[in-house]
Amino acid sequence: MNHTEYLTAVKTLNNWAYHYYTMDNPIATDEEYDTLYFQVVAFEKANPTLIDPNSPTLRVGDRLLEGFEKASHLEKMYSLDDIFSEEELFDWFSKLPKNVELYEEPKYDGLSLNILYDKGSLVQAITRGDGEIGENVTQNVYFIKGIPLTIPYQGKIEIRGEVIIMKADFDDINAARIAAGDKPFTNERNAAAGSLRQFDSSKVKMAKLHFTPYGIGYSDKRFEKQTEIYQFILDQGFTNWGTNEIEVLTTAEQILEKYNSMIENRDSYPMLLDGMVIKVNDIHMQEDLGFTSKYPKWAIAFKFPAVEKVTTLEDVVLQVGKTGIITPVAVLKPVEIGGVIVERATLHNFEEIKKKDIRIGDQVVVIRSGDVIPKIINVFKDRRNGNEKIISEPTFCPACGSPVEKATLFESDKEATAIKCSNEFCSEVIKQRISYAVGKKALNIMALGESTINELVETGHIETLADLFKLSFEDLLSLEGFKQRKAEKIYDNIQKAKGIELYRFINALDIELIGERASKKLSEALGEKLLSFELTVDDISSVEDIGKAMATNFVSFMNENREQVEELVELIQPTIPQKKEIIESNITGKTFVITGTLSESRGHFAAIIEDRGGKVSNSVSKKTDFLLAGEKAGSKLEKAEKLGVTVLTEDQFNAMV
Repeated sequence: MNHTEYLTAVKTLNNWAYHYYTMDNPIATDEEYDTLYFQVVAFEKANPTLIDPNSPTLRVGDRLLEGFEKASHLEKMYSLDDIFSEEELFDWFSKLPKNVELYEEPKYDGLSLNILYDKGSLVQAITRGDGEIGENVTQNVYFIKGIPLTIPYQGKIEIRGEVIIMKADFDDINAARIAAGDKPFTNERNAAAGSLRQFDSSKVKMAKLHFTPYGIGYSDKRFEKQTEIYQFILDQGFTNWGTNEIEVLTTAEQILEKYNSMIENRDSYPMLLDGMVIKVNDIHMQEDLGFTSKYPKWAIAFKFPAVEKVTTLEDVVLQVGKTGIITPVAVLKPVEIGGVIVERATLHNFEEIKKKDIRIGDQVVVIRSGDVIPKIINVFKDRRNGNEKIISEPTFCPACGSPVEKATLFESDKEATAIKCSNEFCSEVIKQRISYAVGKKALNIMALGESTINELVETGHIETLADLFKLSFEDLLSLEGFKQRKAEKIYDNIQKAKGIELYRFINALDIELIGERASKKLSEALGEKLLSFELTVDDISSVEDIGKAMATNFVSFMNENREQVEELVELIQPTIPQKKEIIESNITGKTFVITGTLSESRGHFAAIIEDRGGKVSNSVSKKTDFLLAGEKAGSKLEKAEKLGVTVLTEDQFNAMV
């Protein structure tokens, strides 16, 4: 094969792959593809300087990878808030503007994927992850049907959708896994997620994955309607896999009618659905409604009714959490619910057990809805035969044997009495606390898994979080089964946590009610003062979104644990966020809303405003001082004019600052 023949072969292979993986319409046999592919491999080995950057050998790895690297989304991938009833639907609908158009589509039960294209070429594919950072699975998407390698649009754009497995393929996939000595998947959703995250791309190929799009993330192209976005995606060569039911609705009654129709016909869909997604169709209205910290306010997932099953409660085991609370967990006779084998369910607390008179041996009704932990909702007492056993409260901790004590906690704003281990050095409590502290939302020591933490605690190497940072390389190497490379990896990752951002350090302290979001707010507002031990409840509660209870917990924790916190500060040396110096100006203290198409990104103008002591809000209200309006300003401009808010053009804004 000469160079010209090689370049022709690369184009031919890419064309064959497109028809096979994307169009689901093979135009060559597997044998033909493999024969030409290995000819290309042979040429590239002999001529490494002539390798075409579009060669399929560069796209698909044929070796096992050590792990997926992390990658950031250009625009955050939010999850959707769930509703489950007619009442919740009408409540959500009542909060929307009048004369709203709603865009409806099926909610696929798969794994979300974000695909970045630039200059018409597929650049990167990332799983949703935590919404900001996901797993880079680019090497696997070339085996997923419905994902074009190139698209007509030449700008930069993120196409988002769901990786799914068709019901008809599921049994074949599991048969192939069993034949290969692998464990079969329990349902289509797990199969899709598990297959996409394979490091061996040949296994991804066996999984027969499909990609069905539902929207976009970042885009340098502006859209007016959600329906326009979806049509644009289809025009780029993406496929709608048999669910041509996307509609525009205008009333809650129409939504409910469509929802009930989908439930009635859910078994006829070629893929698993777990509900219906409803979105505001107008993009400008979406921008006005904005987001919470977790969800868009302009979209909702109307979940299908949960599936209930009857099974036997065979035993109760006790779990000790990071606060020492002892939680009873039901051990069930395995039962399949919605494609998942359920063997355990939460019992919440012993008050709940007493209230429902739940006993070992009872026939119980178990409910599982989406990703919610299975729970027992009913007991068939009339089926008892007299052999059932009453579930007694423990008097000693199941982990360390210490006496238990009563504790008050809040569940859904109601007081509940819990059972708690009295030993603050309980081995299980230590394990749980350290596991939380090293998690990705806190110190982010990803190499430190549960089994390693357990061994470190059980062998007496660590009793506190501070002990973790005093470990030597030799300490790790002395652990059973640890070799040089593993010990080095964990030791290096612990050292990298030193100098972590202040908000992560605060979150790692695991102060009740002070989670990741509150830790960020406090760190940004108070900086190094947080570690001074001089702040009062009033100082803390003066920070935006920090309530009295949160402030009280923070101050109490710091005072009661001063010695331990000071030691951790010395060991970790958290990085204090630098406060920007405010440029005093005529917009200091003023509130702006930015809308429409401007010469620069909204972030550019927001930075100018914030650097000068101004605030930027997402929605127009009576408290808004100025609206910076570009072209196609839409409903925000209308609202500003009605409220008498001063509207600025870009030139007027530039002159002002």
